[in-house]
Amino acid sequence: MNDLKNIISKYNFNVNKYKKKGNLHILDTNKGVFCLKKKKRKDISDVLAYLKAKQFNNILEFLSDEDDEYEITRYIQEINLLDEDKAMEAIYLISMLHNKTTFYKSISLDEVKCFYEKQTDNIANLKSYFDNLCYIFDEKLFISPSQYLFIRNITVLYNALDYSKYYIDKWYNIMKNKTTKRVAMNHNNLDLSHVISSDNTYFINWNNATIDVPIMDLYIFFRNNFLNIDVCALFDVYTSKYQLLKEEYFLLFSLLLIPLNFEFIDCEIENTKMVYDNYKYLSTILSFVSKYDLENNKEKCY
Repeated sequence: MNDLKNIISKYNFNVNKYKKKGNLHILDTNKGVFCLKKKKRKDISDVLAYLKAKQFNNILEFLSDEDDEYEITRYIQEINLLDEDKAMEAIYLISMLHNKTTFYKSISLDEVKCFYEKQTDNIANLKSYFDNLCYIFDEKLFISPSQYLFIRNITVLYNALDYSKYYIDKWYNIMKNKTTKRVAMNHNNLDLSHVISSDNTYFINWNNATIDVPIMDLYIFFRNNFLNIDVCALFDVYTSKYQLLKEEYFLLFSLLLIPLNFEFIDCEIENTKMVYDNYKYLSTILSFVSKYDLENNKEKCY
């Protein structure tokens, strides 16, 4: 708390009201209302400066100095939007972000092989894990609702993993012959809670921002928000603004087809919800992949 007091003193804030929301400190001061959040990344100012240089202006300006321990931004009074509307704003901004920051980066065959082997090992390990769960549950005289739900729909899991392997193989067959890959600035933590709409729409929380293949933002955004968004409608908007390459489609499919965190704990209610959410997610993604599979939609290949 002492460093927060130092910030208040440094900027001569006369605080009238104070509110804490999670890790966010909201100060109503003589100079206006401000949000203060402890910095998690030392180079965050460089990230925002890069975005400004690329003329991506949908970020909140920092009022704090680079050496301050807190990020200080003006408080934005958010407009209440439906999740679908906020998601549509977000996907448009994602496409804009990628368009403004895209470039090509050298890539080695070793790097491609390393990623491919990591993904295929993950798929194989998940299959083994699910096989073991099936064996354990089958040996029980009575099984719980979550275990029954798991076994009853196990083919969904296996189908998703088989397709994931199929698409990572197709990705590898393209990338093993390439010496460059397309990359862009990725927010890398996209969630509806990180989108603020007011006079403008802003992305907040850039602590995980990185240069990576552009589909990583879609992958994270879809996985984080699949219950509240129309994945196909958003993907149509994104690809109308930023055309994906064939290998990017394949990589996106393979990553999305990996189940969500699948771990049973000591709470049956949470276990049942976890299994249900996984099957709902995978059903959504299997339908999505079926619609956009490049072999059936050759006009979408670039």
